[in-house]
Amino acid sequence: MKVLALAGYDSFLNTVRLIAPYFEAQGADVDFALVSARNKKQISREQVTEMGFKKPISLITIKDLCRSGDIQSYDIVLSCLEGLSTRRLFHYLAELKNRRPLVISVYPGLVLRYAYDGFSMRAPADLLWLNCKRDLEAYSVMCQAFGVDASNARQFGIASLLEKIEREPGAQENGPIVFFEQAVIPRYYDERNFMVKELCVLARRYPEREFLIKARAPGKKATLHRTWHAIERLFQELSKSKAGVPENIHLTDERAASLLSRASHCLTISSTVAAEAINAGVPTTLISDFGAHDDYGLQYFYESGLIKSFNAIDLDKIILAEKKWLEKFYFTPEYTVEKLVLEALNIRKNNSYNLAKTPVSLYSSEFNNYLSITHSPNSIINRNHQRKISIISRLSRLLRV
Repeated sequence: MKVLALAGYDSFLNTVRLIAPYFEAQGADVDFALVSARNKKQISREQVTEMGFKKPISLITIKDLCRSGDIQSYDIVLSCLEGLSTRRLFHYLAELKNRRPLVISVYPGLVLRYAYDGFSMRAPADLLWLNCKRDLEAYSVMCQAFGVDASNARQFGIASLLEKIEREPGAQENGPIVFFEQAVIPRYYDERNFMVKELCVLARRYPEREFLIKARAPGKKATLHRTWHAIERLFQELSKSKAGVPENIHLTDERAASLLSRASHCLTISSTVAAEAINAGVPTTLISDFGAHDDYGLQYFYESGLIKSFNAIDLDKIILAEKKWLEKFYFTPEYTVEKLVLEALNIRKNNSYNLAKTPVSLYSSEFNNYLSITHSPNSIINRNHQRKISIISRLSRLLRV
């Protein structure tokens, strides 16, 4: 069996990297490819090297991969892609009809926002590996509402939990407090400036403790979401002010897994790293100061019992995640990955799969036909019809003048 692992950004590539060995353990050969998703750099060479890849990974486009026939040399595609690339993949695979590989779609992290939009784009996958019970239930309810078969979905688990974290002796008592930043959570200057200042206030409350700030993608590193206000620059600005930055707070480039192995506490606003910390036994706090907003994803943790404002954080008190929340939102793939890999290999071996009839994004055939009158397939994939005034509408107006 030949498997092609497709990824677009750092966390996406890390996800397929963690899953690949389980296919290889069953005798499959796994190739990796980065899918071109935007004009500017998606991932740095440093990020690829940090993941343990010794050779450069080829950069491809979905269109070329499918139209050239190269994708047909693979038995299985392990797809870990953002929405646009996912829509492209299923569009071009449809042209191959049943002369195509089996497709597994997997998420690179927690589904924090736009869950149903994401589920609907991945619904045509032969196998959809989901993170937790909440996701599986939500996907099933959505499919039922649209009259779509949801039997392709499986509860896989949070893929990043496949990376084992061994806690260092004494980490709980003597380890640093680590704040894991997200590029756009929060997004705006006043929010991010407040975040930096409050981290300094917290560090001053515990002068005997070391505070490490892990930026999501420092320097030349790239990620799916681009920050408007880099946390490094905000700390630099504050260091020049009268208040300054306390001596016990430092920025770090250390990998998240390494930091969690020695951290005494994990702080973040909303991030997959929170689940990784919980899995490693690191006390974890989700910061609530920026309120309830769907884009910031804190709703994922509402029932966890781990949400506190900066002012209410007590680093001397260990708070554990609520059991009810864990049962619904947290699941480790160490119990499922081997079984699901074997299932995929057996389905492909027996050719017991057909081209999914589920439309991408669950658009009706009538709506797709309507769009195709004035939009090219590529325009529909790019969702150009969702612009406030489409290009077609503008041209029509000009012609009427």
